[in-house]
Amino acid sequence: MSNAETVARQLAARGSVRSETAIFVRMEGRFAVVNIGTSTVTIPCVGFYPPAVGMAVRVDWVNGSPAVSGPVTPLSPLGTITGTGSPKATVLVDGVEYMLYYRDGYTPVVGDPVEVNWATGVIQGKVTGTDAPVPPGTGGVGSGPFQVTVRATNSGRYESSWWGNDPWASAHNDGIWVYGDTVRDAVGSGTVTGIQIYLPLVQQVGSASIGVHPHWAIPGGPPSISSLIDLPQGSRAGWVWLPVGFGTYVAAGGRGIGVADGGYNIWRGTAGDALSGALLISGTR
Repeated sequence: MSNAETVARQLAARGSVRSETAIFVRMEGRFAVVNIGTSTVTIPCVGFYPPAVGMAVRVDWVNGSPAVSGPVTPLSPLGTITGTGSPKATVLVDGVEYMLYYRDGYTPVVGDPVEVNWATGVIQGKVTGTDAPVPPGTGGVGSGPFQVTVRATNSGRYESSWWGNDPWASAHNDGIWVYGDTVRDAVGSGTVTGIQIYLPLVQQVGSASIGVHPHWAIPGGPPSISSLIDLPQGSRAGWVWLPVGFGTYVAAGGRGIGVADGGYNIWRGTAGDALSGALLISGTR
């Protein structure tokens, strides 16, 4: 046997290992449903159970078999209450807000410093202080590139009221995609350097523009779409590049993308295409 064959067999015996980033969606029994790029997959969840919805998680592949092994960045056990409610409260941890349950007997108050048990995803209660060190980074020195796909949570078109799920850009209709806080949770503390949106075009007639809006979900009245730029024919279908400023804006959370103006343009909504309005965001963190 040649030296090359011997080395090849030794490498094959070691198996293959790699990691990538995904966005946690929900649990299905003991399995995690996550978004990896444009795909939604159901895989085992080991080492960290369960993640918070919208959390960026690490997927480890060993010999072709994936498993969620934990969050992409270490999670601080300390946070600050930024919103109250029942049965969940909003807690800010390392610049990211999460909606979590809290222990019976504790009444959340905005501004409270609290402890979070990430093993259960429960706010334990108010603390008087801590000497806990600042959590470490993901390893290494400096920043590294990332790319994440975030799907829209809903979409719609507005004329005199909300008429359907498909976004339109016409003389009398505006359309929007909304994302809740999923973009913010996916980008985290990263810096956006590029953003694309997936537009499943059904029909294009006349002019169309695309911009941003400040709505966490479909609003009760007309959408407020601003920073509109021309969306020329030939750039209205598939993955379309947007200004980097759009990415920075939506990464703040509770904001989204809208279309307006002109002719008679229709895109399939989230009910007809799960990728409708999906954002492919690149950056560094």
